[in-house]
Amino acid sequence: MPTTITGLALLVVLLLPGLTFATVRDRKGSEHRPTPFRETGAVVFCSVLTELAALAVFAILRGLRPDLTPDIGRLVREGATYARTHYAELAWWAGGVLIFACVLAAIAASITGKRPHSSVMSAWWIMFEKWFPGENPTVGCILEDGSYIEGQQASFNVSSDDSPDRDLVLVEPLKYRAPGATETHNVPWGAACVSARRIVTMFVSYPPDPAEQEGAAAAPASAPAA
Repeated sequence: MPTTITGLALLVVLLLPGLTFATVRDRKGSEHRPTPFRETGAVVFCSVLTELAALAVFAILRGLRPDLTPDIGRLVREGATYARTHYAELAWWAGGVLIFACVLAAIAASITGKRPHSSVMSAWWIMFEKWFPGENPTVGCILEDGSYIEGQQASFNVSSDDSPDRDLVLVEPLKYRAPGATETHNVPWGAACVSARRIVTMFVSYPPDPAEQEGAAAAPASAPAA
């Protein structure tokens, strides 16, 4: 760990793109808890990669328009003397390169964080997000006391762990069958919260695909008459 203010500031600057990547990835994707080693490695790797890409872009600009960019050769040779004379230009370009690296990290997180691999996600995420993303399917749950509840899925816990300590929110139209009963009845409530700990079996009915419905409706009309 750095022991001076300068070292701490340098560490923050170096890791800022990686922290941006981790923050955007967590907001865009599902909650996933990697090991501290993997999380640290991802932050450091992303920081190094995006900052190298930003420096490569700066090098290209330096070759194309040397009059608009700081002279890194003089900065290396003269050190503090050159920095005191051109401190404003150096500060603006350093901030611009850092912001560009953070933007690259955010774009990478937006692309990679949307569709995590199924092997690290929960069964709920696979049923509700991977197979039919953006849809609100009809969900029926048999509970441990033998009762049955059915409704439209409105919200679920996106954690990657199949933990019993999470809830599923169903909204109207709601149907319920009491324990020991044989018929399911509509209930007048607007929403229901079902604990995963009480669910024994879950059934999911997805909305029909509009494209398939249009194709099925057009098929008889396009068939030649006998």
